[in-house]
Amino acid sequence: MSLKIGSIGYNHSHGADFKQDLPNGPGAFLFLLVKSPSVFYIKDKRYNVMKNSYLILRPATRCFYKAQKDNYVDDWFYFHFEEAGDEEELLKHGLLFDQPVFLGNTDELSTIIHQISYEHFSNDDYHETIKDLLTKFFFYKLARIIKSDRIASSDVLASKNDKISYLRTRLFEQPDLFSNVDEMADFVGLSRSGFQHLYTKNFGVSVIKDVISGRIEKAKSYLVKTSLTISEIASKCGYKSDFHFMRQFKEQTGFTPTEYRNGSTWLHIQNVT
Repeated sequence: MSLKIGSIGYNHSHGADFKQDLPNGPGAFLFLLVKSPSVFYIKDKRYNVMKNSYLILRPATRCFYKAQKDNYVDDWFYFHFEEAGDEEELLKHGLLFDQPVFLGNTDELSTIIHQISYEHFSNDDYHETIKDLLTKFFFYKLARIIKSDRIASSDVLASKNDKISYLRTRLFEQPDLFSNVDEMADFVGLSRSGFQHLYTKNFGVSVIKDVISGRIEKAKSYLVKTSLTISEIASKCGYKSDFHFMRQFKEQTGFTPTEYRNGSTWLHIQNVT
């Protein structure tokens, strides 16, 4: 597999009025790592794209995209294949073209794009060779993620019930994915009230209760298994402020996060000894 990058951007942020209109396609293969909730029209088909999704657009694919509400943020690069059969190889490894695919945690992929971007603009020795190797590494890393069970394309999540079940899984596995109920309702394709009603009907519990449960359970795991700070854990669990996190954690568990971490550490030592 041999791919060459033409231009690249890392962690680009645009205002809420940003719109990208490509009526004749991007002109080359375009990879997008979408970092904010967005709306895409691909060949006139609408997609509500979740943050932490990827797209690979073919050169002639008609496309229009914009932010859903706030800023639009992404990593991106244009590329072309140097050898016949390279596109087929990516397809063989499970990569999808011309449709969004949700990945989950994209920090590692974004870091690799950052490294590729550095080499692209560098004049250091071997920068082209390193860039080419990093690009291959990136696509193989993406293929590994795709072969896991953590992703789903928009076509796979065809029905509202499929989407709402998938969404519930993400609330417990990645509680910072959705900022509010409106984003969840947009993902499912329902009004806010319609989404909340269907969620409760399907699972017998309100979405707000599951949001809190998912965040607290993930926070417990971070407190016991990592050395992340309280502020870092709050952010990873979807809280906009440390105070809100600490207050809700105490309400749900009876302990402050620090008390829970210290108590769990002591119990772990006792069990080991």
